Amino acid sequence: MLVRARWENETRILMLSGRFDKSARVPVETALAAGEGRPWKQVVMDFSRVSSLDSAGIGKLLLLYHSLRKKGVALTVINPKPSVEDLLHLVRLTTIIPIIQEKPEVRSVA
Repeated sequence: MLVRARWENETRILMLSGRFDKSARVPVETALAAGEGRPWKQVVMDFSRVSSLDSAGIGKLLLLYHSLRKKGVALTVINPKPSVEDLLHLVRLTTIIPIIQEKPEVRSVA
């Protein structure tokens, strides 16, 4: 699992690549720890390059949700592949973690 992180105002954005499984724990926690000491209200996890999600990854998302919630920080997942989104719906994580499919920007060619 590769994690690239950036800030957008008070939002920590994590761009994830690879399998979201037990190997995701350390890179995700490291990216979030780098934000400690800075005011933040939201974590957005971009799943557009996440190839798969397993039970350990589901557990990590749930633990992350509860940990962030205690700090008053919201968690959102954006752009999961259909198979990953289906699994998130199946295990009902979508009832507590918003899942958003962003539409790509349309650029006109003039």
